[in-house]
This record gives sequence, C-alpha cells and structure tokens, in this order.
Amino acid sequence: MRKLPLLVLAALSLPACAQVFNMERDRIPLARLDGPMRFHTGDDSRWSELGFDDSAWPLISSESTWSAQGYKDYGGFAWYRFKVILPTEHARLGLYIPGIMTSYQVFADGKRLGSFGGFPPHAIIYDLHPQLLLLPQDSAGEMEFAIRVWHWPHWSMFYGGGFSAPPQIGDVDQLKHWMTLQDRDTFWALTAQNISALLNLLYCVAGFALLLMRPKERLYLWYALAGLCFFLQPLLDDYGEFHDLPQFGIDGLTNGFTTAGFFSFLVFVWLMTARRNKIWIWIGVAYLALNAMMWTVPALLNLPVSVGNMILTGANVVLTTSPFIMLFQASRRGDPDARVLLIPVGLNTLANWINGTLWVIVTAGYSWIEPYWTFWKRTFTWPFPFGLYDLSIWILLLAILGIVVLRFARSRHEEEQLKSEFESARAVQQLLIPEVAPQVPGFRIESAYRPARHVGGDFFYVHPEGQDGILLVIGDVSGKGLRAALTVNLVIGALRTMPALAPARILAALNRGLVGQMGGGFVTCCIARIAPDGTATIANAGHLSPYLAGAELPLAAGLPLGLLAGAEYEESHFQLQPGQPLTFLSDGVLEATNPQGELYGFDRTQAISTESAEKVAQAAQAFGQEDDITVLTLTFSPAEVTHA
Repeated sequence: MRKLPLLVLAALSLPACAQVFNMERDRIPLARLDGPMRFHTGDDSRWSELGFDDSAWPLISSESTWSAQGYKDYGGFAWYRFKVILPTEHARLGLYIPGIMTSYQVFADGKRLGSFGGFPPHAIIYDLHPQLLLLPQDSAGEMEFAIRVWHWPHWSMFYGGGFSAPPQIGDVDQLKHWMTLQDRDTFWALTAQNISALLNLLYCVAGFALLLMRPKERLYLWYALAGLCFFLQPLLDDYGEFHDLPQFGIDGLTNGFTTAGFFSFLVFVWLMTARRNKIWIWIGVAYLALNAMMWTVPALLNLPVSVGNMILTGANVVLTTSPFIMLFQASRRGDPDARVLLIPVGLNTLANWINGTLWVIVTAGYSWIEPYWTFWKRTFTWPFPFGLYDLSIWILLLAILGIVVLRFARSRHEEEQLKSEFESARAVQQLLIPEVAPQVPGFRIESAYRPARHVGGDFFYVHPEGQDGILLVIGDVSGKGLRAALTVNLVIGALRTMPALAPARILAALNRGLVGQMGGGFVTCCIARIAPDGTATIANAGHLSPYLAGAELPLAAGLPLGLLAGAEYEESHFQLQPGQPLTFLSDGVLEATNPQGELYGFDRTQAISTESAEKVAQAAQAFGQEDDITVLTLTFSPAEVTHA
C-alpha cells in the first residue's frame, strides 16, 4: 500500500473560516491534529453545517480540556470546529478521537460520521473510549469537521470537558495498529489490579473447596464470597477499560461487588473471632443499605459526585475499620489467628483511609493533590506499575490465605484427635452398655439403644441380683457428644461398684457424686428393683415415667441428678402381673420429629408402649430421630413360664 502523504501544520486562524490543518507538505502515515481549534460553548444545530462562519469563535488547544483553558467547571454542550486539507491520492483514511466525556458527535462537511454516548433530555453518562471513524472513500481536498460535545455538569468540577489529547488522522491500518499498542499499554497498567484479581480468585476457590470439606463451617463460605466479589470487581473494571458502558451501570456494579466483598470479609472476621458482638454485622448491613440507596434513590443519585464520594468514603472507613477492631479485641483475648492477621488488616485499613481521603480531595476539584494521588496509585514502575495500596492488598490476601489454610489444618488435626477420643469412649460405652440385655430367670428383657451420634448420652443398666430379683436403671445425660458419653461411663461405672441398695438410696448416692461435676448439666435417671415375685420398687430423678401394660405409672418426679446437693427421692411400689410389659424409654422417642416439624409425642408413645423394645425404637427412628433413643422392656414371667 502506498504511504499516505500527510503533513500537520498548525496554521494561523483565518479571518472568516475554521482552523485549518494543511496536510500537503510532509509524507507521514499519521498526523496529530494538535493545533488550535475554534471553540464555542452552547448548542446550535447550524454549527455542524458546511461553510458555517466560525471566525468569531475563540481558539483553544486540542491538547488539553477546555477546563484548563479558561472554562473551568463548565458542564454542558460545546463545539469544536477545524478544517483538514487532504491529499488527492491516499489510502482509506480514518479519524481517531481520544476518549471524551461524556458524549459527542462528529460531523464532516455537514454530514454526521458518528455519535457516541447519550444526549439530553435522555442522557446516558459514559466515560467514552477512543474511537476510530472512517472517512468517506472519496474524501480529498479540504474537509470541514465539527465536533459536538456534551459534558455531564456533575463531572465538571473535577473532570475537564472536551479533548484531553489531540485527535489524529491518517491511514486506517496504521491507526488501528496504533490503537492496539495503546490497548496493550492500558492492559499493562492494569497488571497490579489483575494480580489482585487472581489472588482473590485463588482464595475464592480455596474457600469453596474448604467449604465442601467442612460444610458446617460457614466461615469458609463468607471467605469464599469475599474472594468472589473482589475477583469480579477488577474483572468488571478491566472490561470497562476497553468497552463503552453506561457509567452508572459499570460504577454501580463495581461498587456493588466491592460493597458485598467488604461485607463478606466483615462476616468472615466476625465468625473467626467467635461472634462476640452483632453490632458489627448491623454496621455491615447499614453499609449495604446506604450503598443501595446511593445508586437507586434519585435524590441521592443526583448529588454532586464529590458529595456522593464523600458519603460513601466515610461509610467505607467505618466498615473497613470494623474488622480491625474485632481482631484487636480477639488478640487481647489471646486468639493466635487474630494476632497474626492484626498487622496485615491494620495496614490495609490504613491504606483504605488514605485511598478514600485522597479520592475525596481529588473529586472535590483540588488539583494540587493529584501528584500525591498518582504517587499513591503508581509508587513503583518495576516490574510493572503498582502502588502502596496494591501492596497492602497483596499482603492482606496472602496473610488471610495462610491463616485459613493453617486453621483448616489445625481443625483437621483436632477433629482426628476428637474422633480418636470418641472411638475410645464408644469402645468403653459398648463394654458398659451391652447390645443385648442379659436374661434373668423369671423375666423376659429386651433392649434397643440408638445413639444419635458416635456416642450417646442415654444409658441403661440391668443387674441380676439372684434371690433378690433384678435391678434396672435407665437414664439420660443432658447435652450430647463426648462430655455426655464420659458422664454415662462415670454413672455406669458407679452403678457397677455400688452395693445392693434401695432405688432411692442409689439415686441419692449418684447425686452426691455428680453435684459440682456437671458444669451446669444434669442427669435424669429412673431405677427399679423387681423381686422374683413381681414386687417392684421404683424411684425417679426427673426421668420419663415407665409404662405398665400401656399405661403411664404415676411416679413422684424427683430432681435430676447433679443439680442440688442433699436431694432426696421418693419410692413407689407396684405389683407386676405375669405377662404385663413394663417399658422404660428416653425422651428421644417422644422428641422424634418428622419433616413437617411434628413431634412423635406422648400419645403415639403410649399407644406403642406395649410393643417390643426394637419396634418402639424403630418407629421413633423412622418418624425422625433427633436425639438418642433408648428403650428397655421387661415382662414378668414366673419361673414355670420363663424363656431363656
């Protein structure tokens, strides 16, 4: 392709025409239109017409905004006009327009070449990117250009209107190549932001992976959500750097992701520091509500940008300070994870304060602060441009990732250790609570034991006493897990070593041993001694009364064990008849709950109480087990009809 002969000559203003750029002397592929142009504020459709007399218009440079050339804080419509003399022979020509706020239209010889952005009365706010407009194929000689610009008044205080860099004209292929190089420079300038995005993606993936392995630990969910939000925010920023998007849309979305990310991080720290005070969560909710209002309520949406930024920055300072305060409080309580995170979070909190303060000052129109803002954002140039704020983010992200991984490893170790302890307790419990109740001549005994977890808090004990008959004990330790299981083992061990005593005296002895050892818990227990002739003596310490032949026995309900020293227990006496079933059970039967939230309850329990222990336990378990289920049934069978 033949090179385009172009020469840019910033000519002197002509007495009765627009500024002229003569391109006939030198032969270069691209030309910068960096001379003075005719300029006028206001709006009139005639100003686009070919031959319009603009000689009375003042001249301004295309190398900087009109705000820097005597039109400070001006927002609204304004026009540029200039002429270019094109060579008669050339390749396809294009006009390159650098980014202009907020909207503009380009006219060539009175005909519109392109329109970008939205104009009043239906204005859409854009931060427009550079555009390349193709000139007509037959363009030659003198061509007159007019550019109509609308600058959003709310931005006029801190963003200058019109050209911030001169447009260019020349060979289309050369302009496209030059624009590609500009895009690469822009992407390189975003390297620090993209590294932050990748780190956030890393801890987002790590968070969801840990959540899959520990679904009950919601801390990992909020950790992952924070990473996801802080990953999407720069990703959207990147997209906006290369595409024309409505400013409120792109800013609203990026601000939404940032806000959600800060809130998720706040909840993460709150969960990590043992959920001491819900005021921090309410601060986060208030911050979410404020941000939503700032981007949806018209009265707030139309505030001057500097005022809106001041409000959001003030709220952001409060929100970003909250995790630091929580970590500081947790550090004073001796939390090792909080102590490790305190410095990185403190540095990032300080960086957020500085970042917000500088941004408020810049957007308020104080140009003297801009060098400090530039230094803060681009402190270093090697190996790529990044600032102190970026550095604080990377330190924080790496510290959090390290803490979460270490926390997971520590919890895994503790879980394995706890599992080993559970297995040991379960092995002991299996020895103390046999799967099959012992058979005693004169009685038919059945048992069913269904712990809700690895080990249970329910227990039963059957002890043949020879000529004195049989001793039956059933009980339930408050709480669940290892502590309850160890208490069960303690009670069964005490029963095994205890001499033959009346049921009330056994309860009193157990109570003396448990008072002060339960840590606020208690044990319910029911003890029955049944003689070979069917005479039954029963004492109860807060346990469910047994059922005799389908009817609940009227027993005195004593205090549960372990609550009050010196508690005394009453005994009740009954005569069992041959073939009558006596059914003892734990509250896990009554408290079985179906998916609709309905309890199994007393009526169902009483109706099934004459069935075997296994059937009762299966019925409650099928209904919806919530707690340990223990059922013990005894049927009086005199010696002549007793089964082994």
